[in-house]
Amino acid sequence: MAHTESFSVRTYFDSLRQDVQFGISVLYSLFRGNAKYLVELGLNEHEAAHCFRLAISDVTRLARSEEKPDEYSMEELLRQLSLSHALLLHPYLRVELPEHPLLVKADILQTQQKAAVWSALENLDADCQEVLLTQPTLVEGPCAEALREKLQGVSSEMVQTALLDVEGFRSWKYAGANEQIYQKSTTKIQSAEGNGRSVWRWAMFIFLGVVCAYAAYQFLFRPKTLAELYAQNFVPPRSLLADWQQRHRANSDSTTPPLTENCWMLLRESDAAYQAGNLHGAMDPLLLIVLDTMAACRSDAWLYLGIIHLRLEDPIAAMQCFAKIEDFEHFGEDIYWYQVMAYLQIAQNNPQQRERVAKAVELAIPNLHTPERRARAEALLKNLSP
Repeated sequence: MAHTESFSVRTYFDSLRQDVQFGISVLYSLFRGNAKYLVELGLNEHEAAHCFRLAISDVTRLARSEEKPDEYSMEELLRQLSLSHALLLHPYLRVELPEHPLLVKADILQTQQKAAVWSALENLDADCQEVLLTQPTLVEGPCAEALREKLQGVSSEMVQTALLDVEGFRSWKYAGANEQIYQKSTTKIQSAEGNGRSVWRWAMFIFLGVVCAYAAYQFLFRPKTLAELYAQNFVPPRSLLADWQQRHRANSDSTTPPLTENCWMLLRESDAAYQAGNLHGAMDPLLLIVLDTMAACRSDAWLYLGIIHLRLEDPIAAMQCFAKIEDFEHFGEDIYWYQVMAYLQIAQNNPQQRERVAKAVELAIPNLHTPERRARAEALLKNLSP
């Protein structure tokens, strides 16, 4: 296993300062699953998720304040902060925390009070959010009234304090978005059982005949749906390591940086989890690579993170990963191709985007030099054309 403690808290803080949205996604990917200890203490899943989200807000605040709690690992820091919030919200819990300057009760309480305001603000429309964040002292008007209705019992001073903390609100929203992704990925969908009984056997035969005839007609004459085109064209690598070796053999030149031992170890670990179907486990070593700004295989890691997000049906995160790839010379074709796959996935819920996907494919074709990919893209463009 890759050890998250091999990176200091300072490394995670630097990541949060450079790109807070990405930094929070790293923390959720690496540490959100550890919050089960809160459930073991007696909290329900919703309460545990809330305490972890509060802890993430504290961590982003500490990162902005230049704090350097090097005596804690990030895993332990998040654990202690989560427990501090749990104890304040649920005094019946029987657990003791060591005294530490970062675990000040007043700071923990203020985070919870701000979070109450931010949660109410999240439920307002985007225009009202903008108005209130740019005018935190506003007391009149429909937006201020709508927020007050959701925050009965909260002092106006605390509301203003929370609204003035714009970066804190953004971090709260990013944490909420990552929590939704986590919940979606961990929810087990139970397959419905069929009743297994037919009413009349002859009626079933007729029904099946009609269905088969209609299916044949649909297959032969109707245009393929975006979901079908995506399933037909998105062929992720079976092995990340084998894909890396194949691509780098094809791109071997003097400008290709050599693979360090750390890169090789983490890619191999990620590939083992990937081939076992543990996609979230495969992401952890890749995230450790991209956190290391000196790693020679960061572009590879960003590419594979994007592919994994596509497999997890999170095309927006995939696009963000592809945009982080710096080595365009060697990864340009992969970026163009997998961006098209992301557009296809996004457009599945919005058929009006079919023309936009076609435009993306059209722009990608001149940059696809692999004959198989180019042929796929040309066939895809033909299917997308009206």
